[in-house]
Amino acid sequence: MRGANNASDIHLNSPRSGQRVLVGMDKFRGTARASELGDAIASVLTEHALVADLQPMSDGGEGFTDVFGGDIFTLKAQNPWGREGSVPVVRTQLAGVDTAIFELAEVVGRHHVSNPTHEQAWSASSAGVGEIILALGALGVEEILLGCGGSATSDGGLGCYDILTAAGGLPCSVRAATDVTTAFLGARRFATQKGIDPQQLSDIDTRLEQARARYLDEHGIDVALHERTGAAGGIPGALFALGAELVDGFTMVSTLTALEERIHASALVITGEGRLDATSLEGKVTAGVAALAHSTPTLVICGSAEPEAASAFVERYPNAQVLSLEERFGAARARQEVLACVADVVSDYLT
Repeated sequence: MRGANNASDIHLNSPRSGQRVLVGMDKFRGTARASELGDAIASVLTEHALVADLQPMSDGGEGFTDVFGGDIFTLKAQNPWGREGSVPVVRTQLAGVDTAIFELAEVVGRHHVSNPTHEQAWSASSAGVGEIILALGALGVEEILLGCGGSATSDGGLGCYDILTAAGGLPCSVRAATDVTTAFLGARRFATQKGIDPQQLSDIDTRLEQARARYLDEHGIDVALHERTGAAGGIPGALFALGAELVDGFTMVSTLTALEERIHASALVITGEGRLDATSLEGKVTAGVAALAHSTPTLVICGSAEPEAASAFVERYPNAQVLSLEERFGAARARQEVLACVADVVSDYLT
């Protein structure tokens, strides 16, 4: 493969002065937001007399609201354990539709408690998501785009469902963007990552089956038969039962931002994520961008990269080159000075 750290591979396809470069970075979880990475790269592109076309990317997980421009405001909602907090929301016009965008993780994400006990993991509720949806409906928005990823809950969406059902259902059109295709009962796969005791998994199975039966009884929809309903602890399943549309996060983002057309107008594409591994080839941002790039040279910058995954990536997308910050600068500097490291590898590529 074209190596993650081989100097002889740098600047193989450097664009010429005045050409456009599409920058579509995903976040580096825990170290940098997609918008911060894009700004760091844009500064280098400007120094080389190139035109930066910035588009922060997300597959429906963290960083989803960064994708869209618009007015930013906050709403109050309870976190997974009932404590009220502020949730950022973007409001904008998309194709003439008054649209609100927010991230499920901002409401019921794992960051609210870094190491939840088994009891906290079991009791974590998705009710706050329903509260935000109702508040946006009261503001008169016509559509809600919800990024589904990073949830701390495994309640099958029942907390959210109860809040919405008590208010009469969804107040407007809702599209939930997910980064996995897991069906409803598959939500158990992620439960232990959220602090659920492995010995509680049979109880999680029972809870999900009970939620499934309730949704079927009350709405005639068997959420276990539909993809994406098991993302985010089952919250998309509850929303689907109430009439929401579930969509692939990357496809939604790339369509709404006209990403493919912008790529084709560019001489180079720069994308990347915090860690490139086997899952990166399964509908994540980097693979999605590389697939849209076709023959356009694509630079993939990652905090770290599994060698096998990097090789498979380049084999699938021959016009891509994978660069690992950890391999080049060491793990400590790659995490502590991530923006400087990203700027350095882009500068080297262009020199």
